[in-house]
Amino acid sequence: MAPTIFTYEEASAQIDAVRRTTRAADERLQQLRTLAEGLPQGAPELERLQEQMNEALAAWAESINALGALPKGVWTVDFDSGQGFYYCWTLDESILTHYHAYEDGFRGRKPLVDGLPPDFPDAKPPILN
Repeated sequence: MAPTIFTYEEASAQIDAVRRTTRAADERLQQLRTLAEGLPQGAPELERLQEQMNEALAAWAESINALGALPKGVWTVDFDSGQGFYYCWTLDESILTHYHAYEDGFRGRKPLVDGLPPDFPDAKPPILN
């Protein structure tokens, strides 16, 4: 299956859905972690909670994939531009403001300038209404 390619506008239009999905998953994971605190290693209840945590993460990733985006790490989402870089969003960012080259990953995140990555001069500019 070919990756979904996003313009800046298309990726930005997904941010509300990504944020809602991610916040819900983060809240669920926090609840499970709270329940797991203080349980001894090997306790059946702890193992059950750890399984539920893994299921919550997997369900989040599946939801992000269903939007055509790429779940990267915990609560980070990439949108493939098809131009050598990903638009990159992470939990608690209200809008899409960062990108990174395909090979750089999260550590290579840099701010977008007017919806464009400044070190990709051939990138197509966002369509402004």
